[in-house]
Amino acid sequence: MENVFEARFRFKDRKTVNQNGPDKNLMIDFTPEEAKKAATWLLEKATEAELGDSTIRKYTSKSDYQEIPGFTVWGSYWSKNEGGLIAPRKD
Repeated sequence: MENVFEARFRFKDRKTVNQNGPDKNLMIDFTPEEAKKAATWLLEKATEAELGDSTIRKYTSKSDYQEIPGFTVWGSYWSKNEGGLIAPRKD
């Protein structure tokens, strides 16, 4: 795949006391070049899903789901450096 990209991500503890707020915030860092590659890759994957070449499961309960057009973005997280990497899955 030509449009392989990598984006670093990290989690930060939330700083607000709002009870409806998230436990952690996710931040993803893109360089302009990696953002363009990621955007192209996302458009390609969206087109594949629309053509029926890729599906995801949409759950309505723990055991009930339906297959719908979509795709998955993979990430890896290393707790020792509190960061990770999002990139297309290498099959």
